[in-house]
Amino acid sequence: MIWAIVKLQVEGFHFWENAPKEVRFLSNKHRHIFYITVYIEQQHNERDVEYIMFKHWLKENLPVIDGPQSCEIIASYIKKLVEVKFNNNRKVKVQVMEDGENGALIE
Repeated sequence: MIWAIVKLQVEGFHFWENAPKEVRFLSNKHRHIFYITVYIEQQHNERDVEYIMFKHWLKENLPVIDGPQSCEIIASYIKKLVEVKFNNNRKVKVQVMEDGENGALIE
């Protein structure tokens, strides 16, 4: 398997409305730098998904992160966005991390 890997950082705000008591502070809107990594299957060694072009497309199509979106929700949305672009013909994995520390990987 050959993967194209594209990384970017996006400022965003989110909250977890029903956060457990131990982390109640997460129910308030707060800022993160979201570190997004997208892995998309390449179909040959001649880079059929060009990194820079794909990254530009991704930046243009990312939604604003400002609401009750978890890393899992953001990653799932990006994964579906990429799958639609490539007609579900490639394997896609998306990782979204809050401040480069904690997050989710969706396959």
